[in-house]
Amino acid sequence: MTNPSLDAYQQVFGMAGLANRAGGYNGFGIQLQQQLQYDLSYYFNNVPPVKIMHQKTPSTADPAVLSELGSWDLVWGPALIEEKNEKGVFTGVADNALYVVKSNAVAFPGGPTLPTYVVAIAATNPSSLYDWETEDFSVSEVVNWTTYNPSDFAPSAYNGTDPYISKGTATGISILLGLESPNSAASPNTTLQQFLAGLNPEPGTAIIFCGHSLAGALSPTLALYLKENKYLNAFGVTLVYPTAGPTPGEAAFANLFNSKFPPLPPGWQPQTGTYQSWNTMHWNDLDVVPHAWPVSELEKIATIYGQATTNMTPYILQTLQKVAVDDSSKSGASYTRIQNQSLPGQLQHSSGSSATIKTPPESLQDYMLQLAVQHVAMYNGIPAAGSNPQVNGLILPQPLPKPDVINLVPGVTPVTESEMIIKIISQILDWIFSHYTLVEKESVSQNIVADK
Repeated sequence: MTNPSLDAYQQVFGMAGLANRAGGYNGFGIQLQQQLQYDLSYYFNNVPPVKIMHQKTPSTADPAVLSELGSWDLVWGPALIEEKNEKGVFTGVADNALYVVKSNAVAFPGGPTLPTYVVAIAATNPSSLYDWETEDFSVSEVVNWTTYNPSDFAPSAYNGTDPYISKGTATGISILLGLESPNSAASPNTTLQQFLAGLNPEPGTAIIFCGHSLAGALSPTLALYLKENKYLNAFGVTLVYPTAGPTPGEAAFANLFNSKFPPLPPGWQPQTGTYQSWNTMHWNDLDVVPHAWPVSELEKIATIYGQATTNMTPYILQTLQKVAVDDSSKSGASYTRIQNQSLPGQLQHSSGSSATIKTPPESLQDYMLQLAVQHVAMYNGIPAAGSNPQVNGLILPQPLPKPDVINLVPGVTPVTESEMIIKIISQILDWIFSHYTLVEKESVSQNIVADK
């Protein structure tokens, strides 16, 4: 087989995106897990059959995928969790997801060709209030990394010396390490740690942790935890490729990560592409999410797409910015990015659904549509649609191929782009509401009505 058209960085980024597929559906946890497993069977070899979808044998990746992504085998998972809300009712969405694949030969730009495992972690599910509240937005309290135990931890006062991570990041790592591959998935009934401990990889084998958005914070943190606890000693090379992530911790934590994960292994040659560096968080400079949580970056988000001009949208955005700054500052820890590389964003005037986006934003919807495009589509590329030309992505030129028809597991329903935008707006407004008095809630509510 010829070499895939995507380089190793792009392959890994593409696989992080595939972990997010479960976020595009509603359903019960077992149904969502089966749907994700079924979806992955188009992209990877040896995905165990999903019997309810009439699959009888392990999968063979589609030729269109092999030509771009190369040949990968699913070796663990996929595993996901459907959490319960504060009333004890299941959320009906995938709140976190994870899978592991392996290739026998990955050609690393500027480096050798190695057997490689990739641990792909799902991003924030826009429909998951649990993700937003307990992982993304939970930054006002911090957890001491030097004493962090994923199965039993609590926030503590910041002492100004030790490395600290946000309570949300600590919660996310705890959830990922608690996931078990289901009976019908790859390496069934094992956690990620048990799976890694049971491997006997060839000398020099690489392992890469990747994830976008929320997983852009979780992937470097999970890799550091497993490395410090000696679960990765059998691997010759350990790498991380996080994208669009909020900041997981403060300066001492960032320094610790940077010291353990240099941008290139010894002897590897640097590359020229802005997206081509390992152990580095890559982010679109017009993406709001990676502006969290350093205060100096949060202070840019209200006007990142220009000064809003109509109704009361500027007030809502300034309120959002103030809430974010207040939460980031509350613990006294100064959130600091791990080593990172910005990518040059480009404002868009329509979304994938062809909805018009006014710039500067005239409404909250304009702002959120631009945010969604910059946070997802600009990394993956935007296909031509109608009179709108193709836009090449900052990492992938264009999105990975998809099946002509998306078949759904019984009980699973798809989530449309417009529904996701509405969810994002709702979650952010709920977050603002939770910080302000009833009078201010009413004021914001009136502004929303005006925007509509």
